[in-house]
Amino acid sequence: MADLEEEVKEHGSRLNNVERDISELKKDLSEGLTRVDQSNQYLREQNRDILKEVIKRNNNADKHDFEIKKMTKTNQFKMFGMVFGASGLAALALDIIMKLIK
Repeated sequence: MADLEEEVKEHGSRLNNVERDISELKKDLSEGLTRVDQSNQYLREQNRDILKEVIKRNNNADKHDFEIKKMTKTNQFKMFGMVFGASGLAALALDIIMKLIK
């Protein structure tokens, strides 16, 4: 009977140790998860800022591309105007010369 009581006391002591260890593990796990959550929040904020900058640069690049295309079209129209204007002027000068020669 005394052996049984001693075993029960030892078992109770072991259970208390296991419960204390489990409590410490829960505490460590909770602290670790808190650190992970803080790290994730920091990374989400950084990613949001990076995304804003990328979108801003893409918008600026789109505006720049539009301006370049607009200038290209304007220059093409000017070039065609000069070519046709010069050919019209040349035709007029040739016509005047031909009239003077006759």
